[in-house]
Amino acid sequence: MTLALFWGVTFKLTAQPVTYVPDLNLGHRSFTYLHTISYSFNDKIRINNLTLLDTEYQEDKNNIFFIRNTVSFSISQKIALNAAVGIKNPGSFLTASAQYRVVKPTYWFAYSLGTTYQRGFTLEQAVSFDYSPYLTQTLQLYFNLLAIANVHRQGYQRGLQFVRLGLKQQKASYGFALNLDQFNNNTKTLQNAGLFIKYHF
Repeated sequence: MTLALFWGVTFKLTAQPVTYVPDLNLGHRSFTYLHTISYSFNDKIRINNLTLLDTEYQEDKNNIFFIRNTVSFSISQKIALNAAVGIKNPGSFLTASAQYRVVKPTYWFAYSLGTTYQRGFTLEQAVSFDYSPYLTQTLQLYFNLLAIANVHRQGYQRGLQFVRLGLKQQKASYGFALNLDQFNNNTKTLQNAGLFIKYHF
């Protein structure tokens, strides 16, 4: 799984050349730290680092780590091409993908399609949706969904669904979090429900 949509922050069109967005999730099974650091050279070219660490409280056998560095080239406001290299359980990987995105003031939608090579090729599809309508002048509802599926000839290799529901005040978002992970045709699944806080630096 490549988390190709960067948890919905790196493709937002802003004037800031550098952004850092940490996301902390204190769940019932594990503690998750996720961040994106991105740098825009111009309107077309951007680099991104994504790091994910998921650590169980009781055991280490289900710990998840993921580090990826991506170069993104925007063909237009809605289309981008991505190339990435990284490391995750159980080793290094390469990814190439194309992304379609729609960005508005209070919502965005993105769909990504590509291939990842790690001990063989997988087809990866990812969908991300973010909705943050204003409740007052300074308070917004916050909803974010990320769903990713990696498949190959043997079936469903890897999948995840991350959900965030809460409130947003300026650069901070917080509320309830649910992380669902599936491995090897659902022979192994993990769930983690709890609270999250995310901040846009």
